[in-house]
Amino acid sequence: MENKIRKNRDKILEKLSEIEKHLHKQNDKPLNFNQAAEYLGFSHSYLYKLTSKKIIPCHRPTGKMLFFSKNEIDEWVFSKRDRKENVNKG
Repeated sequence: MENKIRKNRDKILEKLSEIEKHLHKQNDKPLNFNQAAEYLGFSHSYLYKLTSKKIIPCHRPTGKMLFFSKNEIDEWVFSKRDRKENVNKG
C-alpha cells in the first residue's frame, strides 16, 4: 500500500514539474540587446562587457545579434544574492 502511494506521489510530482516548466516557458519573452539593457537598467557598454565575459546568459542564434531570455535574466539577477544581507542578520 505504501509503495503504491509513493508511486502516485512521484507521478504527481513529475507532472507538477512538467507543468511548472511549461508555465515558465510560456511566460518567457525574448529580448534584443537594447531591450535587455533597458530592462536591466544597464548601459550598453556594461551589458556588452557582461556578455563578452559570459557573466550574463545570452543567445547568438545568427552568430552576431544578441538575444536574451527574460526568464533567464530574472533568474540570473535573483541568483546573485547580496552577501551583506546575511552579515546583518548574524
